[in-house]
Amino acid sequence: MPTSSATTVRTLDGLKLSATVDQPDGPAQHAALLVHGAGVTREEGGFFTRIAAGLAEAGVASLRYDLPGHGESEGRQEDLTLSVVLNTIRAGRDALIEQTGVTSVSVLAASFSGGAALYYAAKRPDDVARLVLINPLIDYKQRFVDEKKAWEADYLNDRGAEQLREQGYVGHGPSFRLGRPMLNEVFWLQPRVVLGEITAPTLIVHGSEDTFISVESSRQAVQQLTCDHRFIELEGAQHGVAVHDDPEYADPQTQTWQAEVIEAIAQWLNGMAA
Repeated sequence: MPTSSATTVRTLDGLKLSATVDQPDGPAQHAALLVHGAGVTREEGGFFTRIAAGLAEAGVASLRYDLPGHGESEGRQEDLTLSVVLNTIRAGRDALIEQTGVTSVSVLAASFSGGAALYYAAKRPDDVARLVLINPLIDYKQRFVDEKKAWEADYLNDRGAEQLREQGYVGHGPSFRLGRPMLNEVFWLQPRVVLGEITAPTLIVHGSEDTFISVESSRQAVQQLTCDHRFIELEGAQHGVAVHDDPEYADPQTQTWQAEVIEAIAQWLNGMAA
């Protein structure tokens, strides 16, 4: 039967990231690296746990890890940057290959990590066999700067500057801290401009009622992709492939949507159009 075991991913700059490896019953021919969103853990409220189990049943090994400053991993959220996330993808991929012996690796990323994952796929095409993006955040500057009241014409106002100076970060929701490095980086590192460079077959999943990251972002991304791709728009789904106000993913409709998405992901990673 499939197995699940704890492991550690060492980043390029020496942080230890808590991780979990899931392996199928028999030899795996393919593997997937799962990268979670901001302010959560590698389990994504249980969704990534179920994705990993579903992939193992389909013969796909996987590794998921807590980003720096998240879950049980070392590091501080306010030190996190997109470049850090990119390097954790590289380190996670290396660890996945070492743990499983499988060299054909796909990347699956949700929400905050989606834009970084697509950037990685565009810039290191030999590293990514297939790509899966779940309600991906692609336009970081828009989300972290343009949509925030503390920013005016690309400048942080005095109140925001004081908060950043005194505590070293500004809040983005109750569970994620944006530090000065990230706030500067998003002006320059913009994943949307490299969508056309991606060669890995790409699956994008997004809920039509997502109020955190508009589905329009993914609709536009699909138009910019030049690789083989598929777009699944879940009618009525909120962020996280769930009904509104269902953080525990307990609603039957949420569970139905997530089961459908897991099946589609497994088929996509195994080279079949779902």
